[in-house]
Amino acid sequence: MFTLRTTREVDWPEVRSFRIENATDNPVSWTATVEETLLIPDDGWKMRARRGEQPDTTSLAAIADETGRWLGMMCAQLGDAHGPEPVLTGVYVTPDARGRENGVTDALLAAVLGWAATRGTTLRLWVAERAAPARKYYTRNGFVTTGRTQELRVLGRRSLPEDGGLVEMSRSLIADAPRADADR
Repeated sequence: MFTLRTTREVDWPEVRSFRIENATDNPVSWTATVEETLLIPDDGWKMRARRGEQPDTTSLAAIADETGRWLGMMCAQLGDAHGPEPVLTGVYVTPDARGRENGVTDALLAAVLGWAATRGTTLRLWVAERAAPARKYYTRNGFVTTGRTQELRVLGRRSLPEDGGLVEMSRSLIADAPRADADR
């Protein structure tokens, strides 16, 4: 059992801790090494936590009801260099909360889709081309590749051949997009 809610500025220590865990588990996913992540000042973490309070961004956390432990987080924003539509910008679910049986990733995505559907007709994302489980998950949830790719850069180290690149995927939000509120 877990609760979904948007993050607030006061959550910055938890956001920081969770993203350090993300960088430790998979620096390619976070696109920064642990060392670079640790250099982010408190104001940077406060800004990231406030994304849940802004009209042009969202930041959602899945928090275990019994323990208060953060299980997953997804963030999205309006637009990027490739267009004005909503973009999924950050995803991390702890290894022990991954999988369909846990429902964390599905609940977070449903909430982001609900947020995005009130702000555009398409949700886009960038995923590591070598992240087969993530690409499979997005495909299963209606995302298709757009044909756009870009270099994957991990802040704090040089690019490695095994990193591969990033692939853009998108999903239509018209009519059939699930509507989700921030609480579960």
